[in-house]
Amino acid sequence: MGNTLNKVIAVTAIFTSVTFLISCSHKDESRIKDYILTEKDLIPEGVAFDEATQTIYISSTYKRKIIAIDKDGNIKDFVSEAQDDIKSVIGMEVDEKKNCLWAISCEAEQVLPLKNPGKEQWRSSVYQFSLKDGKLIKRFSLDKDSVFLNDLTVAEDGTVYITESMQKDLYVLKPGADTLEFFTKINSNQFINGVSFANNPGVLYVAATEGIFSVDLVSRSMSLLPVKGSLKPLDIDGLSFYKDHFIAHQSTAVTRFYLSDSGGIILKADTLNSGKEFNASTTGEVSGGNYYFIVNSQIQSGIDYEKRKLKPMDSLSDIIIRKIKL
Repeated sequence: MGNTLNKVIAVTAIFTSVTFLISCSHKDESRIKDYILTEKDLIPEGVAFDEATQTIYISSTYKRKIIAIDKDGNIKDFVSEAQDDIKSVIGMEVDEKKNCLWAISCEAEQVLPLKNPGKEQWRSSVYQFSLKDGKLIKRFSLDKDSVFLNDLTVAEDGTVYITESMQKDLYVLKPGADTLEFFTKINSNQFINGVSFANNPGVLYVAATEGIFSVDLVSRSMSLLPVKGSLKPLDIDGLSFYKDHFIAHQSTAVTRFYLSDSGGIILKADTLNSGKEFNASTTGEVSGGNYYFIVNSQIQSGIDYEKRKLKPMDSLSDIIIRKIKL
C-alpha cells in the first residue's frame, strides 16, 4: 500500500456504504427480538453464533474484546479486554466441529481507534479460542505489513477463508497448518469485505465495492455475479447466505439478494430489515432459521477520525443486537 493517507482512505471505505431501500422494511414485531448492550463504547463489528449453546458472540473494535450473550439474554465478557494481546476484533465465526471460535484481530488506529494501541500498525492475526472457556488455542499472525484482515468463513472440511481488504487478497488457513497462506487476489477496484459460502459446492462468494464475486476454489478463477435489471449489490459489509439468497449489510439496511437456481445471477432483492435505529449495521449470522446481527455499530458516527479517538460517551447510543425470524 502507498502512503498513510491512501491507507486511511482504503480502510475508511470499508465502513462507508450507500444508503438505499429496495422495498418495505418488514417490521413485524413478532419476528424481532432485540438485545440491548449498555456498554456504548464497544464499537462492535463481528457476530458469531453457537447453535449448541444458543450463544451470540459480539466483537469489539475499541475495547479489544469479545462479549457473549447467552440464551437467557445474560451478557458477559467471553474474551476479556486485550486478552492474549488481541487488538480490534473484526470478523468471527464459530466452528462447532472443533468447538472453537475464530476471530480476526487488527491494529489500524488511524481508522479504528482502540484502547492502548501498540507501535506496530496495519498488522493482522487470526485467533482461535476454545468455546468452552474462552482460552486461546492458537494465534496465526499474518507476517506482512500494510494489511487488514476483515472477515472469515469456515468450510465443511475446516478450512478457514479470510478476506484482506487493503491488498484485496483472499487467504486460507488449512486444517493443521501453522500459517496463513495466500489463496488469490480479488479483482475489486477498491476493497473486499464479507465472505460466505452458498449452496454451490466448491464456490466461495466475496463481497466487494462493486458487487459480489464468485470464486472457484479449484481453479481459483473468479467473476462478478451479474444482476438482473437495476439491482445494486454494492458496498456490502457482512455477507451471509440462507436457502436461496444472500443477506447483505449496506449500513442502513439489511438486504436480501436472491440467486438463480444455478447460482450464477442475482435475480431480485428486497429489504429484510431497516429503520431509524440503524447506524452502520455491519454483520450478522444465520442459524436455525434466525438471523442475528448488529443494528447500530456506530463505527462511523462514534469515531472522530481527525483526532483518531472515540467520541464522548454522551454522544454514543446503547447497542442493539437483533434476532429476526427468517
